[in-house]
Amino acid sequence: MWAEVEKFRLGRVVFVGHLFKILKSVVWLLLWGGLVVQPANAQKRYPPVDEAWDGTSYRALVQRVENDGLQLPTLSDEATKPVFERIVNVDNIPLRMGLNRELSTTIRFQRLDSALDPIHKLVVLYLNEAKKGKPYATELARLMVYESKVSAALLDLSEPYLSTLSSDKRYQVHVAYHDQIKNDARQLFSDLVQGMTETRRYSKSDILRMIGGALDALPSYQPIFTDQDRQDLVQKLAQQISKTTDQELKKSLTELRDAIVHRRART
Repeated sequence: MWAEVEKFRLGRVVFVGHLFKILKSVVWLLLWGGLVVQPANAQKRYPPVDEAWDGTSYRALVQRVENDGLQLPTLSDEATKPVFERIVNVDNIPLRMGLNRELSTTIRFQRLDSALDPIHKLVVLYLNEAKKGKPYATELARLMVYESKVSAALLDLSEPYLSTLSSDKRYQVHVAYHDQIKNDARQLFSDLVQGMTETRRYSKSDILRMIGGALDALPSYQPIFTDQDRQDLVQKLAQQISKTTDQELKKSLTELRDAIVHRRART
């Protein structure tokens, strides 16, 4: 009888051993599968990159980064690089429609206006990460230039759109809103110029990109600058011109400074 019991016990041990090996294999397969599937699932959590974005796409990205812990897209990550390229694509709906003179002023203004706030929130998110030491400088520079482009297009439409609301009972509310748009735009341009002075954060190519973006957008900002704005911008640029030893940067900074002073467009 004891022999039978011992035989049963040994058989049970062998069975448990085989079962453990099977379970161990299954666990490894699940872990490996999870590692493979996770990037694919993460990619799907971003708004689609194969179609033009609208304001809702930018808002969705901001919400998922802030609330769901989704990582900001970066140029160094092959999985998210297409997402960032889509973020700053000039063919996205707000700019494409905003610059289309064949559309009504109302539609153009509303498309741009719906996108500018979430785009600015993305700028803040990238800036916060850059301040923590993450290598997001190039993404931040490109996004700031893109924001200035969207803002410039909105400024060009501000007065024409406001004129369509002259008979609206809430006209003064609209006026106050447009004044806020202008104030935000002045701050945006000031931040862009400030970025040109932060040589520890931005590379030469990043700074040249920001200078180029500022020069391109400047005609839209010139009408809203106060004398104090001009003085502050020129002072920042003059200080940076005196500091830099790079002749290409010095020349570009000087071009921007002179354009602000003389209120002229880029040639």
